[in-house]
Amino acid sequence: MERNIEIKNISIDEVIKLFKEEEGIELTIEEAEQITAFLKMLLEITVKRFLDE
Repeated sequence: MERNIEIKNISIDEVIKLFKEEEGIELTIEEAEQITAFLKMLLEITVKRFLDE
């Protein structure tokens, strides 16, 4: 059975804040959006593989 998995609530502002506080790196909104999209993709793949096992 195929399940559609959608992950939400990964805030771009939270990504910017985390990088600034933890790494001292100032991200642009575009960079934070790319990181957020990448993290979402990784989480979706991980959950899908877990459910397939």
